Amino acid sequence: MDEKGFIFTADASLALVVVIVFMVTVVSYTMLPVYMGQDHQHLEALADSALQTMEQDGTLRQASIMAVNNSPTADSDAANFLNESLKTLIPNGIGYRITMNPGNAVSADNVGAPGTPLYSTNIVTRVRVISGPEEGWWGRAWYRSEPIEFTNKKINLTTTAWMFHNWLTNFPTWSGTGLRTNLYWGGGSKPTNITFPIPSNATLLNASFIQGSASQRRYSGYTPQAFGTNTVVNGRPAIVTNPNNFTFLNQRLDTNPIQRMFNYQGNIPISYLTTGDNNFHVQFLTDNKFNYDMPWFSILTTYTTDITVPVNVENRTIPFQNAAGLAVNRAVDLGAGTGYGRIYDLETGQVSNLNTRRTIRWADMKGRDHQYSNGIPFVITNIPGAASGSAVCVEQNFSVPSTSNILDAYVVVNSWGATDKTLVEVWSNDTSTWRTVFNSFDLDGKDYSDKSDGYGNLPGIIYIGNELRQGATNKVRITTWDDVPSSDYDLVGLQDCFTVLFTSDFKIKWDTYPYNSHQASGNTEIQDQTFILTNESQKAMLFLATGLNTRNIRVTYADTGQELYNGPATFSIDLASIDAQKKYYKITTEGSTATDYTLVPGTYKLRVTVTGPRYAWESGDDNYNSRAYGIASIFSGTRIVVINPQVQNEWSDGMGPNPQMAIQNATWQLNESYKRSHNGNPIPPTIPIYTSALYTGNTPNSVPIRLELWKE
Repeated sequence: MDEKGFIFTADASLALVVVIVFMVTVVSYTMLPVYMGQDHQHLEALADSALQTMEQDGTLRQASIMAVNNSPTADSDAANFLNESLKTLIPNGIGYRITMNPGNAVSADNVGAPGTPLYSTNIVTRVRVISGPEEGWWGRAWYRSEPIEFTNKKINLTTTAWMFHNWLTNFPTWSGTGLRTNLYWGGGSKPTNITFPIPSNATLLNASFIQGSASQRRYSGYTPQAFGTNTVVNGRPAIVTNPNNFTFLNQRLDTNPIQRMFNYQGNIPISYLTTGDNNFHVQFLTDNKFNYDMPWFSILTTYTTDITVPVNVENRTIPFQNAAGLAVNRAVDLGAGTGYGRIYDLETGQVSNLNTRRTIRWADMKGRDHQYSNGIPFVITNIPGAASGSAVCVEQNFSVPSTSNILDAYVVVNSWGATDKTLVEVWSNDTSTWRTVFNSFDLDGKDYSDKSDGYGNLPGIIYIGNELRQGATNKVRITTWDDVPSSDYDLVGLQDCFTVLFTSDFKIKWDTYPYNSHQASGNTEIQDQTFILTNESQKAMLFLATGLNTRNIRVTYADTGQELYNGPATFSIDLASIDAQKKYYKITTEGSTATDYTLVPGTYKLRVTVTGPRYAWESGDDNYNSRAYGIASIFSGTRIVVINPQVQNEWSDGMGPNPQMAIQNATWQLNESYKRSHNGNPIPPTIPIYTSALYTGNTPNSVPIRLELWKE
C-alpha cells in the first residue's frame, strides 16, 4: 500500500470511529423505550406533554422572568410557580424535578414522594429551550375559579357481554357424537344456562347475538348445511333461527369431506334482558345427514349509563369502522369461486370474495405503518408462538386542540367470530412510532398472560389516556385475528369499537391508576392497585374492564378485606360513596354519607378479584377436558380515578413599553381567549381578573429547561 493510500485510510478510520460512536448513540436512544418497557414510554410521553403544556400556557416564560427580576425571593418565587403548575400536570405517584437556567439555576421538585431518582430504576429526562421575551414590560392577566360541582353524564356503550370462540366439539361433552346427540349448549343432553352480565346502572338500548355453524356431510350426495337453533334468554320464548337463515361464508381449506361455514346475526329483544345477571342456552336443530360444530357465539349489548364527572368536561365517542371476514394464504375455491378470502359486510350481512392476496409478516406489521388497517381481511405470518392468523385491522385518527387538557381516554374493543387474539396500538407523535398498549401474549418484556400463547386474552376496555397528546393528531389501531395452526382460516370481526375521550379547557387534576392488563391461567385473577388521596381530592371512582367471560367481580380494601362490591361485571363504582354507606370510614371522614362525604388524605390499596366461568366450554378459553375452568382476565380499562377540585387558572400575556400598557394588552388577550372557548361570551363580571407586570430586561434570549420524571 502506498503512502497516499495510507494517509487516506487513517483519515477514514478516524471518521469511522466518529460514525460508530454516533450510530451507537442513536441506536441506544432509539431502542431505549423497547428495552425499558411500557412504563418508561409512559414517563417519556408524560414529560413531553408537560413541557409542551407549560410552554404553551406561558408558565416557563413567566418563571424565567420571575427568576431574573432582582427580588430577594426571585428563585423561590419562580420555583414555587413551576411547582404549582407541575402539581396539576404530573399524576400522584410520579416523582419530578425541573431545572431552569435563565442565568442562575432554579429548581423545583417533589423528591421524596415517591422515592428519589437516586434509587429509581425508571427515569426519563426531557430538555426544552425557550426564547426569552423582547425587552420591555411583560404583563400577565389571569382569573382563577375553583368550582367543585360534579354532574352526571350519560354515555352510550356497546360491549361484548359474552363470547365463545372455539370448536364446541373440542370439549368432552360434544367430542364424541357432536351436536346431533348432545343438542344443548350448555349442558349437552339437557339445557344448562350460561350466565352473562349487564351493568346494574345501565339503560338497555339494543342487544344482538352472532352464531357460527359448521357442518360436513355424513353421506354422499348432500351439500353441508347449517344447523337451526332455539336460543332461550332468561327463560323467555325461544329466538328461533332456521338453517336457511344462516349466511354461507366459505368452505374450509383442505377439509375432506368438505366442511362449510355459516354465520347468523340476530337481535335479542331488550324486554328479554335485565340489569345484573342474565342467562341463556342454545338448542341445536340438526339433520341426521350432517356432522355439525359450533365455532363461535357472541352477545353484544348497547346501553346508556351515568358517570360522575366535574362540570365543564367534554366527552367524545370516536367510532372505528366495522370490519369482518377471513383471509387465506393462497388462491383457492372457497365455495363461491376462487379467491384469497371472504369479506363480510356487517351492515348488510352480504359476503363477497377477496380477490387480492393480502399477507404481511408480524415483524412488518407490529409497531409500523402498513396498508392493511382498512378493515379488509389479511393474513399475518410468523406470529410469535403461532404459524399464521386470519385477521382484520382498523385504524382511526382524531385531533385534540392544544387548549384541551386530556383527562381520560379508553378504547372499547368488541371482537367476535373465531377471534383468538388482539393487538391495540397508539401512535406516538413524540417518536413517530406505534406503541403497543395491549397484546394477548407476552410482548416486549410485558407480561400480558399466564398462558404461554395468550389464547382467548381478548380485551373489552383498554386505557390510553397517558398515550394521547393535546395539540396533535392522535391515531389508534386495533388488530384482531384467528390463530391458524394449520389451514383453518376462520371468520373474525370487529363491530362497534370506539374510543372515548374526556377533555376540558379547564385545568382539572384527574389522577388515573390503571391496573395491569393480564390473563390468569385459571378462573381467578387478583390484582392490587395503590392510589393516593390528598386534601384536595373530591372523587374516588373505580372503573371496571374485565374479561368477556367474567362471572363475578369482588372489590375490597387489600389490607382489611372490607368489601366494597361483590357481584356481576359493572362499569363503575363510587368508592367513597360505598365506603361511607357501609360506614367503613376508611377513605371518608366519620359521619360521611353516600351522597355527602369528605375524603381522608392517605395512600390506599384496592384489590380487584375477577372470577371467570366454572367450565371452559362456556367461553372456550382453556384446555379441552371436562374439569377445565374458564379463564379470568383484567384489563387496563380497570382503573382508579381520583378527581380533585376544578382549578381554572386561565391566563394570557402581553408586552408593552410600560406596566400599564403591558397589563392592558394581557387583559385583552385573556378576554379573547375566553371568548374562543366559551362561544364568544366575554368573561363574566363575577369572575375576578388578576394582573401583574414584570420587567424583562434581564431575561436571556434562550432559557434551557430540564425535566426529570421517575417511578419507583
